[in-house]
Amino acid sequence: MAPRTDKTVLEAWARRIGELVREGYASPGAHVAAGEINATTALARELGVHVSTLQKHVITMKKEGLSIIWGGNSASTKSPPQPELTRSEAYDADFWRKKYNSLAKELGETEHLVSELSGIRGIPFTIPDWIMDTRTGKRGNSVVGCLLSDIHMGEVISAEEILGINAFNPGICRDRLRRYFSAVCTIGQRWASDTDCEGVLLALAGDLISGDIHEELRITNALTSHEQCLAVAEEVSSGIRHLVETFGRVHVVVVPGNHGRTTHKPTAKLYSRLSYDTLIGAMIAQRFEVDARVTFQQSAAKDQITPIFGRSVFVTHGDKIGTRGGMGFAGPMLPIVRGSKKIDAQQSGIGRKPDLIQFGHYHTTGNPGMVLANGSVPGYSEYADDLRAVVEPPQQWAYLLHSKWWLRERMPIQLEEPRTPEKPRVVVPAGWQVT
Repeated sequence: MAPRTDKTVLEAWARRIGELVREGYASPGAHVAAGEINATTALARELGVHVSTLQKHVITMKKEGLSIIWGGNSASTKSPPQPELTRSEAYDADFWRKKYNSLAKELGETEHLVSELSGIRGIPFTIPDWIMDTRTGKRGNSVVGCLLSDIHMGEVISAEEILGINAFNPGICRDRLRRYFSAVCTIGQRWASDTDCEGVLLALAGDLISGDIHEELRITNALTSHEQCLAVAEEVSSGIRHLVETFGRVHVVVVPGNHGRTTHKPTAKLYSRLSYDTLIGAMIAQRFEVDARVTFQQSAAKDQITPIFGRSVFVTHGDKIGTRGGMGFAGPMLPIVRGSKKIDAQQSGIGRKPDLIQFGHYHTTGNPGMVLANGSVPGYSEYADDLRAVVEPPQQWAYLLHSKWWLRERMPIQLEEPRTPEKPRVVVPAGWQVT
């Protein structure tokens, strides 16, 4: 039992409770929502006493006729009489009170379920509403997709060393990026002409720079890593402006790759935070921080998941999909398929099965099922030549996501004009005649 308290102290407490009620706290004994407190609890915290102790004094106040709700300057006056509720009013009040409690409980259970199944607890979402909107008209909504990876800005590929198959340097890199963004704007408008296009999803999927991860790159790169960051940030920013002018809105997703690392060897911890790719994403984001039409999604994670039209797009670079290099004549396609299956199994196990997986790293264009494996901007290199890899032109994916048909259109954009095939050379045996 609480010790008896002087009436003067009780009157002071009653006045203070009245002030707290007028400040917005709930009356003593009134129902409060989760996370809120009433005036009694607020006063107990001010006094540094346990709330149960103060509640006993509140009962004493009521017995002695002290005003609690209407305290103020007249703490010793009786509380104003409250009109009694009619049976109908009491029934309605009780009904809505039960309804509120039921809905509050249901909402809490739903939020807990979503956080557990979707794995989003504690992860800030920076995804705009327009890309998640599931409402659609007769034409259907669409988003133009750009998968841009393995730019390798700063790298130099010598045509002399690979018998003239390909060449690459910062100037060629700029030309190819501009061709890519121009092609997306032209082709994307055709694809989306029979839909309500919401904007563009641009995935910057790692290896934006050549980096200094190998000794031969440090020797042959045309730019230092810092210069590479500045150059690619400028070129990609220009491309984003082109996309915004054409489609109205752009959502940029950034993940790190292995060439952008600042460590001697690949790491599991701090992988994204120690990457030049993440830095480049932040540099580009700063250029558009006052432009609400351009939004960015990047974090300390090496993967990103973007909800689109009630489905999800999983983006990673591809160096950490649980597989290694190519196998035999099949080349990189086998690890691409195996890695995609591992991603699907991993994400499905925690309730977030991806509807589209996209990555780069292997410099090989592929579309096995709902997977987009990307080519590269440099194209065929000395390293690929050492592997006797199949020659693939420099190319990057562009696609269209439809609210009904999902991955409706897709095309690898070739970053160089296709060469006209040479006429076949025919050796005519001596004495052979055409009749």
